[in-house]
Amino acid sequence: MSDSVLMINKSSKQNWAIGQTVKVGFLSLVVVGVRAVRDYLPDIYTLRNADGSRWYEFIPHNGLTRIDAPAN
Repeated sequence: MSDSVLMINKSSKQNWAIGQTVKVGFLSLVVVGVRAVRDYLPDIYTLRNADGSRWYEFIPHNGLTRIDAPAN
């Protein structure tokens, strides 16, 4: 992935690059990782809240799921 602006859809004006803050629903979350799955499923974005206490995975068109903090 490049550091350019990654768009979820044409009307989205959010920067989905690692380290950027995005809005998903009413949550403001920081993008910490992106996985490109090559089996025709959407990309998976790993997100966390500002203080790092809650982690999420976001899959476009499938939604947001809370996950355990990933292991370093």
